[in-house]
Amino acid sequence: MHRQVLFIALVAVLAAQCSSALSRGLLQQQCLRNGARCSLYQVGQCCAGTVCTMPLECTSRGSRSECLPECRTQTLKNLTRVEFPSKFGMTPGFEGGKKNKPAVVVMQEWWGVNAAIRDIAMHVAEQGYRVLVPDLYRGRVAVDRMEAVGLQSDLNWTRGVDDVVSAVQYLRATGSKKVAILGFCQGGAMALCGAQFAGVDAAIPFYGIPGNFTGCDPVKIPKGVPIQAHYGTNDTSFPTSRVVPLYNAMTAAGVYAKLNLYEGLPHAFLNAITPAGRVLFSNGNPVGFNFPSEKLVTQAFSRMTNFLRLHIRY
Repeated sequence: MHRQVLFIALVAVLAAQCSSALSRGLLQQQCLRNGARCSLYQVGQCCAGTVCTMPLECTSRGSRSECLPECRTQTLKNLTRVEFPSKFGMTPGFEGGKKNKPAVVVMQEWWGVNAAIRDIAMHVAEQGYRVLVPDLYRGRVAVDRMEAVGLQSDLNWTRGVDDVVSAVQYLRATGSKKVAILGFCQGGAMALCGAQFAGVDAAIPFYGIPGNFTGCDPVKIPKGVPIQAHYGTNDTSFPTSRVVPLYNAMTAAGVYAKLNLYEGLPHAFLNAITPAGRVLFSNGNPVGFNFPSEKLVTQAFSRMTNFLRLHIRY
């Protein structure tokens, strides 16, 4: 009787182990492996150790002639808190990537340096760049729109622009030969300020325009700084009635600026490519939320990565 009980117990343990192994095997088969096409809007589709992002190169590979997201081996696990010197003391921020790589300064939205902007920076780092996210609010992060309005209103733009200039100087002094700036909303305005004052090699503003109070004038951006801009036609914060005349004036002044308009996309559309950004975009209710066109948002992200590759890759 005792042996029979032991035998039954042993069979149960073996069955459980087999079932567990089978389940793991099925899950492994269901995940997308390195090099497989994936969606920036879905979580957990790539196998462990890989991430859905843009390929390092967008050359034709078999039937692939477009730059579309794919599962790739993840090279950076997180960003590191750093400080760099500026005229106003030490500026905090988050950094990732190898020191000798070309660098991208990633500028925050009005929320502050939250998970969404850090995730965007991680995407950029996976393209083979060093990234730096200056913390203009010195650690403060808004949890709702009212707080974001307050933080943005309190921002000293003279100090903020100096943070950008100092970030570029820090990156160059510590190993990066070329530096671009990328920003969103408030950060998009800062990207244009950086193009004017920071001596960057390229600038990519997403849906932002500096106001008169900032001390920045995009028409005065040096002619040698290429600009790639991204705005949605349904952006009520920065409508095309403001955007198009500005970029026409920049082009007339000799600024190398390429304006990309996306039909039907709203403000802050690139937030849709990260889980934290989707939570932010949907006001905390991403399940079942109608996010902006994945095709157009992916196209904007693809254009951004190609532009960086063209102007700062070495």
